[in-house]
Order: sequence, then C-alpha cells, then structure tokens
Amino acid sequence: MKKLLLILVVLSVVVMASGCTSSDPWSSNKTYSSNGVTFVYPASWSVNASSVTTPSGSDVIVSVGSTDEGFAIGNINVSDLPSASVLDMVNELVQQYKTQGYLTEKAVSVDGVNATMLTTQNKTSSGFYNSIAYWAKNSKLYYAVYVSKNNGTQTMDRILSSLTTT
Repeated sequence: MKKLLLILVVLSVVVMASGCTSSDPWSSNKTYSSNGVTFVYPASWSVNASSVTTPSGSDVIVSVGSTDEGFAIGNINVSDLPSASVLDMVNELVQQYKTQGYLTEKAVSVDGVNATMLTTQNKTSSGFYNSIAYWAKNSKLYYAVYVSKNNGTQTMDRILSSLTTT
C-alpha cells in the first residue's frame, strides 16, 4: 500500500510538472544594457528587428522587437535648456501627440521619475497601435515608443518598469 501511495505521489508530481509549460513571452527574457540604458524585454525579440516610428529630431538609442510588436527608446537633445524648460517640453510634446490621435493618457513611473504615456485608440495605416511615453531625467528628455498589433500596453508597462538610465 505504501509503495502504491508513493508511486501515485510521484506520478502526480510528474503530471503537474509536465503541465506547467508556458507560452508567456516573459517566461524567459533578455536584458539590453548599452548606450546609457538598461531594460528587460522578451527573449523572442531581437535588437533592431522592429521598425518603430520615433519623434522627429530625436536620437534612437535602440529598438527591439518582433514582427508583431516593437519597442524603441531614444532622447531628444535639450542640453541647452534648464530643467524647468525640459519639463515644459515634455508637456508640449504630450499636447502635440494628443492632437494627433493619441487619446488614452496615463501617468507612469520610469526610472524613478514621472512620465506620461499616450496610446492610440485606432490602428495606424500600417496596422499597429502605438504608445509613446515621455519623461525628463538628469536634464535629458527621453521617450519610449511601443507598437503592437493589439491594443494592450502590458508589455510597454513591463519594459518601462525595468528601465534605468545613466
């Protein structure tokens, strides 16, 4: 009887463990750490694999992604502006994007500072939803862009929560 009970326990553990596979893209991940930024992204993505539209006049630090979604981070040179003006510029950019169809706005935290994230409510002509976040840190203006074929921002939220700048 004890032997049968032991066999049942072992079989139960094997069956439960074999059913624990996951299609979660975050079950394994990669870390990008270069050019003054560090963040975690899904392991199925590649660096420079996505074509992400970024704000004009900006420098793209890196873009990562797959065929269905992508993420890019960059900065806009504001070295000649005082810190208060950098925050004013963030607010101005947010207002500009609101007039371009970015209808959902939410406050997020990126690298310990407040940021504003805007998301489109409709797909672009290329078939993607866009989200963009702006924040200022150390007298620099940063942005992050996320594009996807679905209208979720969970991936953007997760990347932003892991992001640090130096």
